[in-house]
This record gives sequence, structure tokens and C-alpha cells, in this order.
Amino acid sequence: MTTNSDSLLLNTTTLSTQVLIPPAPSPNGHFASIKHWYSRSERTSETAEARLLSRLQFFSIGGKTVATPKDSKTVARVGLVDLDGDGKRMINTLVIDQSGNDFAIENGKVTQAKNQSWTVNDIGYSPISQTQLSVQSDTTAINDKPPSSIKNLVICHGYGAGLGFFYRNYHDLSQVPGWRIYSIDWLGMGRSSRPKFTIKSHTFDESVEETENFFVDSLEKWRQLHKIEKMTLLGHSLGGYFAAVYALKYPDRVERLILVSPVGIPANLNGPETLRNRIGRTMFNIITKLWDGDITPQLIMRWAGPFGPSLVNRYTTRRFANLDEQDQFDLHDYLYHISSAPGSGEFALSRILAPGAFARKPLINRLPNLKMPTTFLYGQHDWMDYRAAVEASKNMKVPTKVITIQDAGHHLYLDNPIEFNKAVVAEMLEKSDV
Repeated sequence: MTTNSDSLLLNTTTLSTQVLIPPAPSPNGHFASIKHWYSRSERTSETAEARLLSRLQFFSIGGKTVATPKDSKTVARVGLVDLDGDGKRMINTLVIDQSGNDFAIENGKVTQAKNQSWTVNDIGYSPISQTQLSVQSDTTAINDKPPSSIKNLVICHGYGAGLGFFYRNYHDLSQVPGWRIYSIDWLGMGRSSRPKFTIKSHTFDESVEETENFFVDSLEKWRQLHKIEKMTLLGHSLGGYFAAVYALKYPDRVERLILVSPVGIPANLNGPETLRNRIGRTMFNIITKLWDGDITPQLIMRWAGPFGPSLVNRYTTRRFANLDEQDQFDLHDYLYHISSAPGSGEFALSRILAPGAFARKPLINRLPNLKMPTTFLYGQHDWMDYRAAVEASKNMKVPTKVITIQDAGHHLYLDNPIEFNKAVVAEMLEKSDV
């Protein structure tokens, strides 16, 4: 990879209609599971991601947009950003641009030329791919230094997920005039590179710090390559934890923080006793050994070999039962491929969290040091307790909000994308006084 002051070269996914992508196969049945396992590859992983992203009304296809008005200026591209120039640490990145739109932002309000109108609409994505597509690798120059008038939203997924999970949100968020949207796969997760995850520290405090640096410093290197001066940073679940840590370490680069059902806020005042009493000493000891031994869900799935896809299907069918069948199939296909890649960032879980999902270094003790407006978003039926954010906000010295998205669980951006999108857009348009 080569870079200069004007452009950042990405190994960018483009799509072509020359060879048709078949729809994601049904994951039901042992034969389907075995076939899915046998045929997995980097190519099929790229295809699985493209199936979700092709639902966008403006995804780039051979340099042209699909299913958009002729005067549309919005283009989405996805590719790998080489952090060091040696191909060893690559961050999978989605960039959605509005190059050419006429707009201005004054006092937090958007003004547009040519009598353009803009609202949050309810159909920002298609329930099925808008066309049948194939994936081709290409190299595309992307302007990596937005004009000073452009504002940046950077979206970071949670544990075990990837940027494809936000396919129901990108359209609405990207239509806010004056904004460029970025979405990344954390290093060692999603379709990003999978460097060996080796933590040399022995104490918990040192191990937590080293693990946090693995993620937040790679995000900072990614930001430097894109020459993003300031960003609104949005992180979900474990991604919310890392987003908060990044904002604490690099406060000058974050103008607003949106923490979506973040893990790791409350302190476990009772230590491991609560979990031990709930499940029994023997089971607690087994879980602790597995947890500290880096036995992750992804590792179990890989150990299952040809039966791994069936395990993923059980999860997606149950958790995303509210989605259309084809959405479930596509999410299953995508989740299986990013989970079957070599283990790397997934092993951070036991370093950051103790058994019972309490942070070893709780954020509630660190959030008061944040220097930017912070908004917490939770689902109405979220297993993450919003009261931890309410408690943390009492000691924070910056404007804070705790918002509940109705009819949604932990994956609130998938469960109720319309209300989630509206909440995030409201944050994007709000003027920062800090």
C-alpha cells in the first residue's frame, strides 16, 4: 500500500453484475452445514459481507451506484486499510461519502442549496439485495482528508460482530448532510487482519491496559491514516467499552461519544460470590477455567468443524427471529464466516471482563474523566442494565444522556433501526458546546 497527502489506497470491494452471486444458502440441515463449512474461504467471507451491504441504495458497483436517483452523490465503498504498510495489520473499513452535495452546517443546523430536502426515512435499506452481484477486488483511491466542513461518524461493532451488522442503519445515518460515515472492523475481528493476540503482562491491571491498547492504538493509527481531526465515535457493547477507552486516551480526537449498550460500566461490588452462589461452586470453577483459558464461542464453533454452521444457525434463528428469513440467512452466513476466521481479537474478552461479564477495570470509575458530550443508548429489553449509565452520569462533568430505544434488545440497531437511527441522527445534528 502507498499513501500520500491526498489519498489513501484501499483494497476496495467493488461489485459487478457480470457474474451473479447466489443468495445465501439455507443453513438448515446437516448436509447444508457440512457444505457451508467445506466451501468457506476469504472469497466467500467477502461475498457474505457484500450481501448485507448490497442492501444499501447506493453501494458502489463498478464505480456506479445502484437503485438511487440519478443525481445521487452518495457512494459506499469497503476495503482493507493497511496500518503499517506491510499487510500484517489491516482494518476492514466502510466509507460512505456525499462528495458533491451542497450544504453547510451553522450552529448545529443544516442548510442546503438548491432547495434540497432531507429527513430520516423509514426505508433506508432493502429487505433483499437490490440486484444480484458478484464481488471483485480492486484498488480505489479514497480522499482521506475530508474538507474542514465535513463531520465524521465512526461506527465500531461489538464482540463477535462486524461492520455488516449495521446494514439497517447506514442509509439513514449517511443522508445527514455534511457527514462522512466510517465503519470499521476492530483489528483481529470481522474481516480485519487476525494478528496473533499475545498479551505479555501477568497482572490483571497490566493485562487490561495492554489489551485495551491493542484495539485503541490501532484505531488511532487508522484515524491518522485517514487524517480525521475530530470524530463522533459510536461503539456497541464491547466496542462501546473500547470507544470509551479511546476517548479517554485521545480526547482531542473525539467531539462526541455515543455508547450503545456498552459493556463494562458497573463495578462488581460482590466479587465472584454472586455468580458462584447462583450456579454453584463446581460449575463456577469450570466456567472460570474455561473463561481464563480463552475458550471462546468462536473457538468452540471452529472445534465443531462441519457442524459449526449449525451452531451459528441456532443462535441467529433464535436471536434474530424478528428479521425476515433471507435476512436471517444472510446474517448467519456473514456471522459464520467472520467467526470461522483464525482467532485473534476474540481472546480479549477474558482480559477485559471477569466471569459474569463485569469489567476487571470498570468504566464507572473512569467515565468521569471524559471531556466530550456522551450519550448512552440502550434497548428496552436490553440485558445490559441502563442504570449503570445513569449512575455513572452523576459524576460526569460533561453533558450526558441516557436514552432507551423501545421494542429492542441488546442489538437495538437491528431490532428497531428506525428509532435507533433517529436517536443517532439527533446526536449528529446537536451542537457540541464542550
